[in-house]
Amino acid sequence: MFTFSDFLYVIDQQLIHNRNKSLFYEIANGRLILSPSKETVELLVRRIDEVSAFIQLAAKEDTYQHLLSYAADKTLNLFTEVNQYLNFNDTHKRKLEKIYQDFFERICTIATHGEITKEIDQLFDLHYRNLQSFLLESNGSEIFKKYKESPNIIYVECAEYSPSFQLGLFGIDLLTIEEPVLDLGCGVHASLVQFLRKKGIEAYGMDRSVSSNRYTYRMNWLESTFCPKTWGTVISHMAFSNHFTHHHIKADGDYERYARKYMEILYSLKIGGSFYYAPGLPFIEKVLSSNHESFVIQVNEHATKVIRVSE
Repeated sequence: MFTFSDFLYVIDQQLIHNRNKSLFYEIANGRLILSPSKETVELLVRRIDEVSAFIQLAAKEDTYQHLLSYAADKTLNLFTEVNQYLNFNDTHKRKLEKIYQDFFERICTIATHGEITKEIDQLFDLHYRNLQSFLLESNGSEIFKKYKESPNIIYVECAEYSPSFQLGLFGIDLLTIEEPVLDLGCGVHASLVQFLRKKGIEAYGMDRSVSSNRYTYRMNWLESTFCPKTWGTVISHMAFSNHFTHHHIKADGDYERYARKYMEILYSLKIGGSFYYAPGLPFIEKVLSSNHESFVIQVNEHATKVIRVSE
């Protein structure tokens, strides 16, 4: 009997099979380099009736939404592991769930047909084309041009630096740091947050990859709301400003949205609070210094500190 756990395993195994291949690279005759794994093909050929029966039963129960959510989450995580500049929101996730729902329903359809092997190739090709369209719609075409040039994935990764390195880079004195502290893009391990809390400092972290608990939030900070006069200190090392700069220079970048979020973060500071980030953002810092007397900007070779001095 085919089970829920069996289905999750197939999803995981299939994503692993293609994880180092470019979704946009085409080989001979316009075929994509991505493919169903040998194990997946054998499963569908031998047990497609069981798989179809499982999908149809799950569609009548709450487990179906869990299945769609799992597939979408795993896929989005894989996309952002490959390229940190890809951005997705809840609407994108729902669209991806619909793509997987259509994919699963087509499995049920071909279960009633004769030429299963041929239809499996068509099934996966259509699914990968739908994923292409999803990425282009959600993140624009410019960022994916390089992925058409190589069969292997080009990774744009991000690293989690040590607390001592980050504090030294920003010149932060733990004796005078304003609380509470928010680490924006804190990383999977939230190392800086944990370090600060061990020092007795009220600190929190936000990242789309971190596990949620009482002081870390698994959230997309671009989709989050920063309430006015909330934070004493906001820190973002190689996170917010890297993404902002990427969209500033990207041909189809959403730079206006990042500019609005930048100002929202600044107004989320308490009077006397500071936003530390690296690298700097000279293109908006110049505008800020000319138009907003509520903020003082301090720039060094590697980082920027913006202090909120008044309403």
